Amino acid sequence: MKYWAYLAALQILGRYVWLFARPTLGWFFIALGILGLFLPILQGVLFLFIGTSLVGRRNRLIRWGRVHTKLFIRRWAKHRIRLIAMTGCWALRAQRQFARQERLLHQWLNAHLSRKQQAEQSIQ
Repeated sequence: MKYWAYLAALQILGRYVWLFARPTLGWFFIALGILGLFLPILQGVLFLFIGTSLVGRRNRLIRWGRVHTKLFIRRWAKHRIRLIAMTGCWALRAQRQFARQERLLHQWLNAHLSRKQQAEQSIQ
């Protein structure tokens, strides 16, 4: 076999390994993040962010958690105790701002990647 055939086989193998290693690493980082929320040694939020990025936002469990967190914050914002309602309104504003920034980031990334792909196609 030629060198390029070995290289192609390794690339295909790497894709399949990454297909299974990515969620495994993601859930490992999520577990570390949950531990890090309670242990002062670990950076919990950082590990949760890395783990969620690896597993993916479209994972059923992560999607369920995001939706129910939003519902919980909305219930807080409508609470009859004023202090809880103020906290809920603050959290709701923060969540909406975060969602807006996330949408803008994804729009920028999609535009950047599409320009890069168009440039690569024009070279070929």
